[in-house]
Amino acid sequence: MRRFIVPAVLAFVILAMLAPPGFAQAPAPKVTITGLFDQISSLGRNTYDGNLTRNSDKEWYARTRFRPDFEFAVGRVKAVLGLEIDVQYGQSGPNDGGFPGNTSGSACGAAAGASGGNAGATPPGGKVNISGCYDLNGDVAGIIEIKWIYTEFPLTGRDSLLPFIPIETMARAGGQPFGTLAQYKLAAYANGDFAGISAITTVTPNVKTNLTYVILEDELAGANRGNPSLKISRGEDYSLISSVDITPFKGLDLKPLYSWFHAGGQTSGSARRNLYNPMTAGGQLSATAARGTPDSPPAAGNPNYHEDRHTIGIDARWRLGPFGLDPTFYYQWGRVDSQAIVSGSGATGGTKKMTADMSAFFADVIGSYQLGPLLLEARGMYTTGNRAGDNLAKGIRYYQPLDTDGTYWGGGWSQFWSPGVDYFNQGWARTGAWIGYDRYGRVGLAGRATYNITPALSVYGVVNAMWTAEAVDTDTASQLATTSGVGTPARRTINQNSFVQGDSNYLGTEGNLGLTWRFSANADFNLVGGYLFAGHALDASECSNGAATCSPNLTRKKDAQDAYTLAARVRLAF
Repeated sequence: MRRFIVPAVLAFVILAMLAPPGFAQAPAPKVTITGLFDQISSLGRNTYDGNLTRNSDKEWYARTRFRPDFEFAVGRVKAVLGLEIDVQYGQSGPNDGGFPGNTSGSACGAAAGASGGNAGATPPGGKVNISGCYDLNGDVAGIIEIKWIYTEFPLTGRDSLLPFIPIETMARAGGQPFGTLAQYKLAAYANGDFAGISAITTVTPNVKTNLTYVILEDELAGANRGNPSLKISRGEDYSLISSVDITPFKGLDLKPLYSWFHAGGQTSGSARRNLYNPMTAGGQLSATAARGTPDSPPAAGNPNYHEDRHTIGIDARWRLGPFGLDPTFYYQWGRVDSQAIVSGSGATGGTKKMTADMSAFFADVIGSYQLGPLLLEARGMYTTGNRAGDNLAKGIRYYQPLDTDGTYWGGGWSQFWSPGVDYFNQGWARTGAWIGYDRYGRVGLAGRATYNITPALSVYGVVNAMWTAEAVDTDTASQLATTSGVGTPARRTINQNSFVQGDSNYLGTEGNLGLTWRFSANADFNLVGGYLFAGHALDASECSNGAATCSPNLTRKKDAQDAYTLAARVRLAF
């Protein structure tokens, strides 16, 4: 009987898949173009090089962003191609940044450099994140970025790839946005774009499941052969995200989440935070020496040095008349391997493979109340961190999102720490990407009031204060942080007194005033000014002889200075 049932079931499945769709006439193909044009100009002072103790960095520049999405649809199947062009007004480097003429590997012909211990002292050829500089007579070539390139199709249900499964599932394959696959709140865990597969299954009208497989890095055939010290492959790095959308009643949405992230050797600086740690081989968590055996470690790291990180929690949104509440709570745990310096009794200063345990907590709550034309909002957040003297090779207590695309705390809550009207000026400490400040975690309190004078014109004010969960050691140097490559930390070692004891938790308070004017159909004008009162946790140390590191008697500590910004943007959405 068993020998008969199995072939019969297989035959039924094959016939169901080969059966022609049940519609009488094929739908007509349709092409839709949506997107936006941004024209932005901004000026400011003192945050561009990541070191607020030196306030000579100031600028006034302008740029354009063109962000179109092309949708090619036939019935319920569609393919989407998203492009992006970011061009600065005028040439600010050795050339306009176009390729193939620009062989520097950096927009406008030059990367940001360093002068002694002051990282970022030599500015880049073009504004951070732009693709090129529009110089006299234009003709800037080779600067189109591919943002999305995916196909969306019905996986199960009617007229689907697997029509014999009655429950409807819509799937996407290719380069696609995270959207709300992981959470409702902007960039609390996963935001931006990724390559992989996602599937949304409608179980009932009030319950949907989301399953996502993210491919961060891949290893091709034969990449694991040859001399280990010459390997260029960084192994198989991936993440699985599972969440459920539950609407128990109108006005309340719940989204429980579980995610597993795995990496071997080195990985993206957006997914794993690189930090200075004196007890790690190479001095940084993502140094070449830290992710492989001590004998000629490859730059790609050793794939046998694993990281397995688990995140579980819930995001929610509740609307009850004029009242709104958006709480988010996540807990994270796991283990990560690195090459670290052996310490303790009898230690000789050698290194060995060590495993750090992870345990971190993240909370973010937004409350709102609509009082006629006045919208009042308050927001608070907290995430754990490590103390200044902790050995990160043994224990990690700071929260790490999978990817935020630098947008956490965005949406108008800050003009200094996360994307604002000019969304290219807030990456100096990478708190929009990594959420916490360096290793120290984060505490934030903010309030915002928005008054709609007319349906087309509104004004708003924001006050945003920030601290760290653990005190910052200001006997360290401050530098421009990035997520590029394996990442560049906001704080670095300057002498043997660095990362020993914390000095201050207060990062500062900013105040912003702005307006939004929807002056035409699909067009708006945004203007905002902001001032940051810098806290003592942004104080930093430097070497009096201009070197990157020096003895304590050549080190001087400097107070952080205030910063300001003014930005304007005209946006056309279509």
